[in-house]
Amino acid sequence: DSSYDYDGHMTVYVANDIPEPNDAGYLPALQKLLVDVHRAQRGSMLTLFTNRREMENCFEAVQPALKSDDLRLVCQKWAVKGLRDDFLADEHLSLFALKSFWEGFDAPGATLKGVVIPKLPFSKPTDPLSCERATRDDQAWRRYVLPAAVLETKQAAGRLIRKADDRGVLILADKRLVTKGYGKAFLNSLPSRTIKVLPAAAIAEELARGNGA
Repeated sequence: DSSYDYDGHMTVYVANDIPEPNDAGYLPALQKLLVDVHRAQRGSMLTLFTNRREMENCFEAVQPALKSDDLRLVCQKWAVKGLRDDFLADEHLSLFALKSFWEGFDAPGATLKGVVIPKLPFSKPTDPLSCERATRDDQAWRRYVLPAAVLETKQAAGRLIRKADDRGVLILADKRLVTKGYGKAFLNSLPSRTIKVLPAAAIAEELARGNGA
């Protein structure tokens, strides 16, 4: 067991009213959530995407709204080291990032107040390894794809609490966590038992209250 007080220092929010990722309404709903929670937290957020196109579409929609509130948001292009340095140097900067930030990235203290995971990190069905496993084993998805995605999510959540006095929120915007049977595997893997399932607007309102807004 960890010596960190995860239950007291990390609150996990699951948005239960955002359409599933393959639904046409998913991206607009996600974009609204991102604007609202960044405003509520006043920056210092890390959003971890699984898809570059979705990340860039969200950035185009979210960045202008945050800029009007004097909140700085940047998006990962290629220079990973420069982005890491900028994030650590600017306590109020927020970042949209891809897989290179899901693990091994440390931002202790007030530089990181919240992690957002828009979509569960399942490997693509067209991935050659997944395809080969599926032809050999009809349980391949549950034996390989699901555990790998659970581990990645746990690692991403681990970005948030890096020191004993760190505090923050983890926001999961994929409602399959509560509508699919496999959702429990993800939630049970998280270090904090303080898990709240709420509509997206209620998550933003609770964050804003906690920050005195």
